[in-house]
Amino acid sequence: MHIFLTNDDGVEAPGIRAMARALSSLGRVTVLAPHHGRSSCSSSLTLHQYLRVWPKPSYGEGTDVFACNGTTADCCKVALEYWLREDKPDLIVSGINNGYNTGSDCLYSGTVAGAMEGTFFGIPSIAVSAETAKKPDFLARAAEFACRVIGRYFVKKQYRGILNLNIPEASAMDWASLHVTKLGFQRYDNAIRALEDPSGRVGYWLAGTPVGGHAPDEDVYWVHRGEATLTPIWWDQTDTSRLLEVQHIAQEKID
Repeated sequence: MHIFLTNDDGVEAPGIRAMARALSSLGRVTVLAPHHGRSSCSSSLTLHQYLRVWPKPSYGEGTDVFACNGTTADCCKVALEYWLREDKPDLIVSGINNGYNTGSDCLYSGTVAGAMEGTFFGIPSIAVSAETAKKPDFLARAAEFACRVIGRYFVKKQYRGILNLNIPEASAMDWASLHVTKLGFQRYDNAIRALEDPSGRVGYWLAGTPVGGHAPDEDVYWVHRGEATLTPIWWDQTDTSRLLEVQHIAQEKID
């Protein structure tokens, strides 16, 4: 099995290293990731600027590592359209991300965007995010659990879609406690802070505190309660519930 691994935290991030080590038990791993953190880059592409790729020291046996000066989506395009065009991977893994990518946050996530690139190449994919990537023991367990999910879905069952996995530190990381659920709406308290610099000019800091959801059929609800979630996702943002309404308005005769 050939696995392509990327992320948005950068090629030196502990999450991608832990994921590569765990994935090496399933097959050969090729890493191409941004040379520095590109969090919240979504599916942005670098246009009108040269992209460069260079080798990095391997994370371990069976793993080839490369860095790129672009975004996560750039890394996927370069890898799948050029570097690996004669050696296409069987699976795309994006992560492990430092922090959750749940609900509406998936719109901004470079990690999720990396997995979403599988859409364009017909390659099954998974985005993996953990509550934190700053605790090595937890990160190693999260990577092992992600590999169990990958083994069941993509190896044994030959699942062909795109999955989004989020792993809290308190999670039991077993099948009984894994919630397969839909995306929710991730709200934030104090998302924007106004700050004054030494010269008296006001600037703005984007952060905020995530607020847990209240709908038990959504991922946001469960991760804030320490439970892992798994969600099938897709690129199509069509609001099918309003498609007929929009069609009717277009066809309506208005004086």
